[in-house]
Amino acid sequence: MRGKDDRVQSVQKLRVVVADNDPGALELVTTDLRLEGHEVVGRCRDGGTAMALCLAEQPDVAVIDHRMPPGPHGLEVAQRLSREAPGVRVIVYTNYQDIELIQAVRACGATYLPKGSLRALRQAVLATPGSSVS
Repeated sequence: MRGKDDRVQSVQKLRVVVADNDPGALELVTTDLRLEGHEVVGRCRDGGTAMALCLAEQPDVAVIDHRMPPGPHGLEVAQRLSREAPGVRVIVYTNYQDIELIQAVRACGATYLPKGSLRALRQAVLATPGSSVS
């Protein structure tokens, strides 16, 4: 009999764009998602480049930090992508935990996720749009 940890899991492999102005955080998230088997089709350190990458690559998921000066912030990227590339699921992965930010992210159909747990990020990347991440 196989134990709980011996089960073979079928995990969906997705195309992902990652944007974070912190080089260490960008590298950590990129490496983790690649180790999970996802294809990171673009990575950058600002919102303008994130937007351009998402429009050009049409990834399954975009993991975007909120505050990435200069240029558009993560919320603005999420709002624009909801209009210009509605097939891209956006996760705003940030240290900012302002209630107005959370509500605005959710209002445009994106997922809000506070930084701190790569496990939660992995779950969010795989989650069906509209589902909650625990």
